[in-house]
Formats: sequence, structure tokens, C-alpha cells
Amino acid sequence: MRVKVISLAAMVASLYAVGTVALTPIAYGLVQVRLTDALIALSFIPEMGWGVVLGVTLGNLVANAFSPYGFPDLILGTVANFLASCICMIFGRAKVRHGLLLGTLASSVVIALIIGAGLLYGIYRVASPGVCFLAVLAGELISVVLVGSMLVKALLRTKAIEKLVG
Repeated sequence: MRVKVISLAAMVASLYAVGTVALTPIAYGLVQVRLTDALIALSFIPEMGWGVVLGVTLGNLVANAFSPYGFPDLILGTVANFLASCICMIFGRAKVRHGLLLGTLASSVVIALIIGAGLLYGIYRVASPGVCFLAVLAGELISVVLVGSMLVKALLRTKAIEKLVG
């Protein structure tokens, strides 16, 4: 593995884990706005792809070690972030029209399905499937689609990517 990928993965994992734990009141629960999930959108940028995928996956694993919901959240969250960031990376490499929007939307839906199912069957068992899915989706739309897309656009517009991975 290239040094740049490992370095980027370490940086993203650190930001994700520390940010999530620092924002615990809004990062865990039925209604959660995990602002660190905005980092998932960075996998859309081809130069950052695998470094971000590995970083948000590892960062989620570390952050969810502190989750009040224990082992199910640790496993489901890690798998959800891995799949979501891979999807966003695929959209970035495909260069389709509106790829960033489609990639971040698809990533948000994947996380909402996986975490929503975990909340419904493993963690809370108090809400209907639709409520669990929509509650998680709302937070992901804010984090990944809104904040994540703005982050990607800012990095691309300012050419900061060249400094980060150049």
C-alpha cells in the first residue's frame, strides 16, 4: 500500500474517531447527526478514494468502541461506513452527471438501511422500521449530502486536494 494512502487513512481515521466521540450527544441514538460522516463524501475525490474509505472505516470502528450501544453498533457502523464510502468512491471514479449528489445520496441510504435495521432489531427495539430508517436518513442527509458535498466542492474549488495528496 502506498504511503500516501496510509497517511490519508490515518488522518481521516483520527478526525473521524475524535470528532465522533467529541460529539457524542448528537452522534449516537435513534436521531443522530454524525457530522463526521461528512468525511465519507471525500472518497468521491479520486485522489483520496481508498485513503478515505480506509480512514472512515477505521475511524468508525474506534469511535463505536465508545458507543453506548455496544458490539452491534461497532460492527454495523463499521460495515455501513465501509460500504457507503466505497459507493461514493465508485461514483467519483465513474464521472457520471451529478455524481457527487448521487454518490452521497446512495451512501446516506446505505447507512440508513444498515443502522436503521440495527436500531430496530438490535439496539432500541422501540420504533417501527420506517421511523428508524427515516430518523437515521435525516441525519445522514445533513452530514453526508449537505456538509460532505460542501466539503468536497470547497476542496476541489480551492485546489487544496493537490496540497493534501499531491
